[in-house]
Amino acid sequence: MSAIAIAKKDFQDAVRSRGLIALTLIFVLFTVAGAYVGTQISGVLGDEAGDTLDLVIALQSPASFLVPIIALLIGYGAVAGERESGSLKFLLGLPHTRQDVVLGKVLGRTGVVVVSILIGFAAGMVAIFAFTGSISPVEYLVFTLLTVLLGFVYVCIGVGLSAMTKSTTRAAVGAFGLLGLFWLLWSVIAQLLLYLTSGSVFPESGYPDWYVTFLSLPPGPAYGSALGAALGESGLAVASTYEAQGLLEGGVPLVAQPSFGFVLLAAWAFVPLAIGLLRFDRVDL
Repeated sequence: MSAIAIAKKDFQDAVRSRGLIALTLIFVLFTVAGAYVGTQISGVLGDEAGDTLDLVIALQSPASFLVPIIALLIGYGAVAGERESGSLKFLLGLPHTRQDVVLGKVLGRTGVVVVSILIGFAAGMVAIFAFTGSISPVEYLVFTLLTVLLGFVYVCIGVGLSAMTKSTTRAAVGAFGLLGLFWLLWSVIAQLLLYLTSGSVFPESGYPDWYVTFLSLPPGPAYGSALGAALGESGLAVASTYEAQGLLEGGVPLVAQPSFGFVLLAAWAFVPLAIGLLRFDRVDL
């Protein structure tokens, strides 16, 4: 119950943040814009209204971009901020353990991210219905739940990094440095390794299993894989693009399979959180 009490207090404090309100409004705008763009693309391709799955695919990009930013902004200062202000010693002076603090922060900050996602996707649902006149509630609900899962993953990463460090500055550098690694450097590293091992970034015999596996590892591609598995749309997985064009040396490796996206998301959530908790348990405040 201590973790729940901390979560409630943390949720109440974080949800009033002006920065969160601004990010949520931006998320709403991007979601509505994504629904509109998806409708227009469907019209150009000959489907006048477009179905819900097409529009969900259009909404995946703004969701996979903004949800990690919101979650990391909410999560990176969760523990480090308390240490900097000195309030963490007071909090631990109450009948709370360090595990209670970390888990409570995860639950509270996840709740804040969930509110932001639900507001954004509620606006998106209204926009889809306005643009198309219909919506598949099941597909949209699945999309919403998996996006909440993505938010939870990044909250765990942010809180885990926050528990590892003594200052919010270090936690922020770690959190957004990791985001830069995922978004900007991961594919560059993969191509560099491919060039070093095969002598080309466009191998004639096809891309090796390890290359597609490496590209599928970050949370973003894992989110796409999980969406593909849940919605029956394998094209959302990274490996599907290579497979459809006959660019794989063999079949799709296990880690790059759509259903394995759930395993990767679980690993990205709990491994950084476990490391942060172990580190937090051993440091002097």
